Amino acid sequence: MIKKIVIVILFLILASCADSNYKEEAPNQVLYLWLHDIGFEDPNFLAVVNADPESKNYGKLIDTVAVNETLGMAHHTPIFLPSSGMIFANDFHNSYTYIFDTKNPLKPKLINSFGKLNDFNFPHSYSELPNGNIITTFQTKSGIDSIGGIVEFDKEGNYLRSSRAEPEDPSIFVRPYGIILVPKLNKIITTNYDMHETDIGYHIQIWDMATLNLLHTIQLPKVEGMIIDQNPFEGRLLSDGETILFQTFSCGLFVLDNLSELEPKVTYTHHFAEGPFCSLPVRLENYWIQTVASDNGGFNGLVVLDISDPFNPLEVDRLDTGSKIGPHWLSPNQTGEQIVLTGFFEELERRIIMLNFDKSSGDLSIDKTFGGGDVSGPGLMVDIEEWPHGKTGAALAHGAIFWPPAPPDWK
Repeated sequence: MIKKIVIVILFLILASCADSNYKEEAPNQVLYLWLHDIGFEDPNFLAVVNADPESKNYGKLIDTVAVNETLGMAHHTPIFLPSSGMIFANDFHNSYTYIFDTKNPLKPKLINSFGKLNDFNFPHSYSELPNGNIITTFQTKSGIDSIGGIVEFDKEGNYLRSSRAEPEDPSIFVRPYGIILVPKLNKIITTNYDMHETDIGYHIQIWDMATLNLLHTIQLPKVEGMIIDQNPFEGRLLSDGETILFQTFSCGLFVLDNLSELEPKVTYTHHFAEGPFCSLPVRLENYWIQTVASDNGGFNGLVVLDISDPFNPLEVDRLDTGSKIGPHWLSPNQTGEQIVLTGFFEELERRIIMLNFDKSSGDLSIDKTFGGGDVSGPGLMVDIEEWPHGKTGAALAHGAIFWPPAPPDWK
């Protein structure tokens, strides 16, 4: 109760500083969206949205903060808001990173930005380390055909150190992509997917968190009769603090364990669907929520697994979003009862969808009260002409993240 009172008082103060066209009644939750202009003619921008279901302005835009550069591709932010309140957000095509300070949750400020560092190019994923620093994957170093690595920054984006992802075997194709932290065992795991699609990845990599030394480059096992070992995409730490589940873009699900041993082990455990693409998942307690999209008439939607036994997951729910909604990005709120969804295809590129999640049953549903929606369904519409920063027209959102911060998997 005391915590809620403090949040309410804080937002009453902040509301007086917010956009004068927006009348806020102390929301206890906001959502940040990282967007780019669909025509690549105007700047990328961070949007602030009322995400408090108890507010009369639930699902309405509060403010936007545009960056200076144009012709960009707003891509990834962290999945979980760092404890510092600093949002790292990349313009992938231009190999650029922007940092927003959200100490005032309703009025974030752009405080830093940078391009390539020490020849590391194309930043992709960001994750907060236990010490508060940020670890980032960079896909390449120098040219487009080179192998990148991981880079550590302080919370404000100052370069600290880095390490190359080149494996001992030069024939192995690697493009560092997603990040999973295992503080209990002092490990960092990176996945392997090339955003430029120059080749296919079949390996994951394991690093020492203290030194950033590359320890292992491990190939995924082949699965008889199925092509699901291609492009290890995203992973999440399980509740034991030692075991990892990760999925491939080709919709295979694998367990990584024995991380404390000399030879960590990868085991195939589940296949989500034929033909589609599997992107960002969320792990909430013993549930795994997976985005699935298909551009060839296959299943589009979300699959919920009970992963109490990660080697024998059980499907408990499946939300079919239809052919015009291709789910891609998921990020949970602090309680895990709401999950923001962004993605692709005709309808999801026009809107942001909020999902409701029942942690007791594993049931997943679309929140029909979030945003104004349109005749095609609910959601916050982003195909609008005018934003608080100007008449820049329709936008496309990718990264999305809640305040107050949701706890990362390793906590």
